[in-house]
Amino acid sequence: VSRSLVEQLGLKTALYRDLSWWHQGECLDEASLKGMEVRGDLATSSLYLSIPQAYLDYVSEDWDPPSRWDEGIPGLLLDYNLSAQTQHQIQAGTRGYSMSGNGTAGANLGAWRLRADWQAQLNHQTGSGQPTDKRLDWSRYYAYRAVPALRSKLTLGEGYLDSGLFDSFRFGGLSLRSDDNMLPPNLRGYAPEVTGVAKSNAKVIISQQGRVLYETTVAAGPFRIQDLNDAVSGDLDVRVEEQDGSVQTFTMSTASIPYLTRPGSLRYKLALGKPSDLDHRYRGPLFGTGEFSWGVSNGWSLYGGGLFGGDYNAAALGIGRDLMLLGALSFDATQSRARLP
Repeated sequence: VSRSLVEQLGLKTALYRDLSWWHQGECLDEASLKGMEVRGDLATSSLYLSIPQAYLDYVSEDWDPPSRWDEGIPGLLLDYNLSAQTQHQIQAGTRGYSMSGNGTAGANLGAWRLRADWQAQLNHQTGSGQPTDKRLDWSRYYAYRAVPALRSKLTLGEGYLDSGLFDSFRFGGLSLRSDDNMLPPNLRGYAPEVTGVAKSNAKVIISQQGRVLYETTVAAGPFRIQDLNDAVSGDLDVRVEEQDGSVQTFTMSTASIPYLTRPGSLRYKLALGKPSDLDHRYRGPLFGTGEFSWGVSNGWSLYGGGLFGGDYNAAALGIGRDLMLLGALSFDATQSRARLP
């Protein structure tokens, strides 16, 4: 099996690095990939490979890898939402009207998305003697882009701190956070992994109360199903049907809380900047914050974070556990220090 052919198999990166080669590094040592079966057919000049499913990278019909993503074309946009109403007071003999709107104006240039959020209001009362009230506010200026290599979103400008551990506030600066929208639909959020060992090419069926939720075929050897939908909860029935007619069955339960992360996955949020107000004035010291949630194993997640800025510093650390039949549980501790003037 040549190196070029192995590169087309879709092996996980960590596994590919541990492979052994011979013939001056051009041919795969098949023993270095435990469970792999190689069979040649000289009559048809065909090569048949059987590789345990757990060794392969995730693929999906409704998701393209980052190498196929397109940044789109340059352009301008205006997003708006308008509403209007009129009033007529017969006894007072006055008429009035009001209009309000909000939305986003922006431009796309390469990978960057430039945006400005706006709000507008117009009020007029005929016969009241008051001038027409007009107001247009640009509430937020920012730019963002995707960072496919990190499965993350980078934002520059004004925004609000997005944190699951600390209070949110308005600030200006930059933020980098993992973006689940860059993952295949069935790898977003939290769901447990279903693992097992197939004795032969087998069909794996996952159902709940008789309704099939997931069905796939795996090769002989260890398998790992990691793309259950994050909406799945409760008792799951797993059935492994072997080629010889034998059947393996087992049951697992699952639940979720916000801090749980899929096994082996890391979610994070980083931000650096200064607090700001609605008039775009920066107030307060420079701060930095970060938080993470790491799926340690199937059902266990470690999470924590810190907020550091001037006279206020805080750190948090916690652990989340999927208790299966009993639900889910998280425990965390936060320590903060503030120096008052």
